[in-house]
Parts: sequence; C-alpha cells; structure tokens
Amino acid sequence: MNKARMRFYAGLAACLLCAAVTANAALMSGLYDASVPVPDQTAAARKLALQQALAAVLVKITGDRNAPSLPNFAAALKDPSQFLQQYSYQQDATAENGTAPPAVMYDLTRTGTPAIPLTGLSLWAKFDPDVLNHAVRSAGEPLWGQERPVTLVWLAIDDGGNKTILSASNNPAVMKAMTDAAGERGIALLFPRMDAQDQQDIGYADITGDAAVRIQQASQVYKADATLVGTIYMTTPGQYAARWQLTSSAGSQSWTATPDTLANVAAGGVQAAADDLAQWLAVAAGATGINGVVVSVSGITDLDAYAKVMAFFSSLTTVKGVQVTRVAGNTVYYSLDTRGSVENLSQAALLGGILKLATPAPPAGTQVPSPSAALHFQYAP
Repeated sequence: MNKARMRFYAGLAACLLCAAVTANAALMSGLYDASVPVPDQTAAARKLALQQALAAVLVKITGDRNAPSLPNFAAALKDPSQFLQQYSYQQDATAENGTAPPAVMYDLTRTGTPAIPLTGLSLWAKFDPDVLNHAVRSAGEPLWGQERPVTLVWLAIDDGGNKTILSASNNPAVMKAMTDAAGERGIALLFPRMDAQDQQDIGYADITGDAAVRIQQASQVYKADATLVGTIYMTTPGQYAARWQLTSSAGSQSWTATPDTLANVAAGGVQAAADDLAQWLAVAAGATGINGVVVSVSGITDLDAYAKVMAFFSSLTTVKGVQVTRVAGNTVYYSLDTRGSVENLSQAALLGGILKLATPAPPAGTQVPSPSAALHFQYAP
C-alpha cells in the first residue's frame, strides 16, 4: 500500500465523525413521534392519546394507512407504553378562538373515536425507533425507513372560474390540505415557486396535457426525487375530480379520483402517492435480506467523500452492516448486508442526494473483485 493510500486511511476515523451529520441530512425526521388532542391530563386521557399517537406513527413507518386496524398490531396498540421514550403536553393558543390544530384520530375501538373537546391541549409522544421497528418486523408487516423521496408537486386547478398552477403562495387552503396529508404519511413535498423562470418553462396546458418532456425539464431545477403531477377540475359546484401521475426512479403510477371537496381531493392525491411510494420502497414483510452485496462507488477522490459515503450507507434502514473490501483508484468497493432486496438497497441509496447510478468503469490495470459488484454508483453530491 503506497504512502498516499496509508494517509487516506489514517485520516478516516476523524473524517467519519465530521461526515456523520451531513450524511443524515436527507433522512426524514419525525417519523416516530406524533401529537394528538387531549381533553385534560388525566391518566385515562393520556392512555387513549398514547394509543392514538402510536397509531399515527405506525401509519408513517409501515406506509400503510390502514395499519392501526391490522390484527397484528392490536397488542402493540393496547399497551403503547412499551415503546414510549418520552411524552409532554402542549397548549395551543388558538383554542381561545374555538379552534385547535388538525389531528388524525384513528378508530382503535372499531366503534368510533370519542369526540375530543377543542381545549387546544395536545399530547406529544415519541417512541423508540429500534424497539418499534423490531415489533413491526415481528408482526410480519412492511417497514419503510427514514430515507424518503422528496416529491415535487405540479398541480393544475380549474375551479370553474380560474385556471392556475398551485404554488407556495396562490392557494393556501389546498397547500395546507396537501402538507397535512404529507405529514400524516411522513413524506416531504416540494411546491414550485412559479416565478418567471417556471412560467417560461411550464404552463397550465403542459400539466393538463401530460407534456412529459416539458414537465421533466421544468422539474430539474428543484432536484426532487419524485414528481406528482395532477389536474383537479370542478364537476359540480363544490365538487372536484382529479387525475394524478406519480413518477420516480422506482416506477410510475397513474390514477383518477372521484368527486369530493377541493381540499379532500388534493389531500387524497398525496395519500395515494404515499401508498405507491411505500409499496415501491418499504422493505417487505418477512424479507430476510442478503449478506455480502458488493457495491462500487466511483468518483471518491478524497477523505471527505470516502467518509460521507461510508456514513451514508451505515445510516440506511435497509443496511445491517457495511465494510470496505477494496479501493482501486477513485473507486471504492463495499460489502453490504441488507434487510431487503438489492432493489430496496438501490432505491434507498439514490434518495440520499450523494449517489447516482453509474456504469462501472474500473481503473485501467486493476483487477475487478469477484464476484462483480451488484450495484454501481457514482459519488455526485
């Protein structure tokens, strides 16, 4: 091993410490906590609230909006304290006006959730990720990790009088309905600015007409992992229908929505998109994983890049263990033990914002490890 390579490894430990924070920047936070309204701070109200909070978390980490009603989770929901890390009460000042923050209430009794007085008091609970993940796997249900695609929304709205493209400023009610739904499912949405550049790149007719090339070109500046393209139109006064298309590196899916209120149709598009993303990306129930998956990453030219990639692989939910097996020029070969399939690993790795798929090109004069790498990436932060 030459002196440069020895210096490469000598600085690795210190560099890993610096890279750990930045490598986690693309992970979705808040998946294991939830807030629910409570009428008071009594033990009975707290018990129900913790059940509701755990139900909300199960929806986020399984990717299944029906998770709270699954028989496999009945025991867990009966005693949420076994997963609890901490909880606290929060008072919202808007309660003085007779309103309270929106919250999803799950029917845990199969007979209907009791009405919660709008006192503005809520309970925030955070559950232990490791313990809860183990419970989900033991229950035989899918597990959707913290690596989630950032989804860019292109939405054309025809309200019978105006035709607009939803932006961060022109329709706050629809925006809120969609972001609330995204929060319930643990996904991140990105909305176009619709500034002068966007208006030049894309128009209302491009979205309603499924102009894929123009939509793709207009999306490039946002560097999102997926795009959700929708058209919502009025059918009768107060009722709207929609058609949607979700596209990501994992696949593409189209669907339509039957008439409902504008807010519900908009939120429903996000819910359906989350269903598809979870189906594509969650580790399937009963997945045994694969040991020793060989992965190559080219373009690693310094210690910082080496450490960031190592820390990133270590952070992935689909990865149980990672080690370097070979360094050849600017290409590093890793051996990864996974919790799911090679496809699960590939999709998760592409969501970190630092890797892209690459055609393998080993340095001239180097011997390719055997077996050959199953996945090939290029470091491209």
